[in-house]
Amino acid sequence: MIVTGDWVVPVRGRPIPGGAVLTRGPRIEMVGPLESVVAAAPDDTVETFGGHVLMPGLVNAHTHLSLTVLSGLIPPMPLRQFLERVTSAVLCLTDDDFAASATWGALRSLSCGVTCVGDMAYGPEPLASCADVGVGGVFYWEVLGLDAADLSGELAEREFPADVGTCSVGRTRCGISPHTPYTSGPELLRATWNIAHRHGVGFALHVAESAAEQDLMHRGAGLLRETADRLAHGFRPPGVGSVEYLEGLGVLDGAVAVHCVHLEPGDAARLAAHAQGVVVCPRSNRHLGNGDAPVAELSSVGVPMALGTDSAASNEDLDLFEEARAAHRLDPTLTPGRMLAMLTSEGAEVLGLSGMCGALAPGLQADIAIVRTGATEDPVGALLREGGAAAMTGVVSSGIWRVRDGNPARSTASVERAAARARAAAERALA
Repeated sequence: MIVTGDWVVPVRGRPIPGGAVLTRGPRIEMVGPLESVVAAAPDDTVETFGGHVLMPGLVNAHTHLSLTVLSGLIPPMPLRQFLERVTSAVLCLTDDDFAASATWGALRSLSCGVTCVGDMAYGPEPLASCADVGVGGVFYWEVLGLDAADLSGELAEREFPADVGTCSVGRTRCGISPHTPYTSGPELLRATWNIAHRHGVGFALHVAESAAEQDLMHRGAGLLRETADRLAHGFRPPGVGSVEYLEGLGVLDGAVAVHCVHLEPGDAARLAAHAQGVVVCPRSNRHLGNGDAPVAELSSVGVPMALGTDSAASNEDLDLFEEARAAHRLDPTLTPGRMLAMLTSEGAEVLGLSGMCGALAPGLQADIAIVRTGATEDPVGALLREGGAAAMTGVVSSGIWRVRDGNPARSTASVERAAARARAAAERALA
């Protein structure tokens, strides 16, 4: 299959006017001017999109797709109260509900051009659901409130792969997340990091998200003290910020640090030295009243940065282009090229997926977002201005059409029905 538009923006190379992408099965075989691509594959069908820019599928590096059915059910509120409300809803949902929610979230993601995610999961449902509809990424089994000695039993009960190494390659990969420094004690933090490090799978956690977390870490006081006492076995307030605390435990190396709003002096340098990258979620942080991540400071020290929408429960939607525009408001010095990278190649780097996605290049997955921009001589600028769900004409992932003419390429009726049932159960729990 050959797909062409007014421009191809491969990300790792210069934009190509009148460019085209040749796919073979799930992978990209060639990217270049249309004439060259057609000459290399003269018998292939050519799909032409005038007034459009072709770019890689987007990488949403922090999601909770299992919570998609909670969209709009929880109004803006402080983090601790939000977590309590989410917990009330989650406890009433079944595995089938989580699968329906994750599938619905994956379909909504595709409609925004997202083909890979870094998802926080309670079990195997999001990974299986996303694989079924064509969304890849890293799926982090989230654990909290455990003694480290109980970790292996908990992971087995939640169907974490017994042969973890087999889940470290391919389009859908597993990882592990101990949630936060105040819901997992120091031994659990080390135990989860050891699993990730030993088997080469992803490790991610929420870090320095709120002022309440900062208050707990420094003074052992505030709104999260009771939460830490109940869930973080063995935790003692360290008198330093979360990033320095995690560094001291030896679990910052290779970590994906999510949020990083309330950083201490020197934390950005610590993250640059140790972490695999940082994921910023500007709109979710605003929804929960947590403040703004220091995007300019993180950028200035060279921390790889990705964008995440967080869950649909704490955001208006799963539109990553809107997240990019929110990040640019936090740091207007971000260049268009850097913003584009945060949406794609840098997101893939943070998740450890650079060899799979995040660019249009031979050998990578055939993940393509086709964005309606109108005629333009500035394709990157046009993408950042016009990109979003309303402008997404087509999406290909793993070489298969997932969105055509702005609509899902397959029927979603059964998924919508199942998601509506799950949402109704959550509404009852929250009433």
